Amino acid sequence: MFKHILIPTDGSGVAAKAIRAGVQLAKEMGARVTGFYAEEPRPVHLHNAGYSVERELIKEFDRRSREFAERCVGEIESAAKAAGVPFDRMVVKSHRPDEAIINAAKVRKCDAIFMASHGHRGLARLMLGSVTNKVLTHSRIPVLVFR
Repeated sequence: MFKHILIPTDGSGVAAKAIRAGVQLAKEMGARVTGFYAEEPRPVHLHNAGYSVERELIKEFDRRSREFAERCVGEIESAAKAAGVPFDRMVVKSHRPDEAIINAAKVRKCDAIFMASHGHRGLARLMLGSVTNKVLTHSRIPVLVFR
């Protein structure tokens, strides 16, 4: 039985379905949930190669990025509250969401990760990579994949 489940999201419709299922599983097991989002850092090209971007534009980019991250984790929080499941949130900046998910589970001492899979196959999988597959490959705790 799991006691603490990490539920990462990317804000997609598939992730929204996984959130509902993950929170329901947590409720049935009497577990708590940590909602997680890996916010992408500001694009490097905004700062080098001769580009000059106004400070206000950079601030706005950062604000919107953080706002989106908080909204995504807020979806998990709303589902957890509605189900009466204890909840905590975590948002970090990372170029590698798979590593950030695994690290978040370690830091928060989660005993399972419950996440969505977009189900990309063939060339799309090779081109886009699979965060879920990387988490499955490298995690030392159970990973439950919702499809």
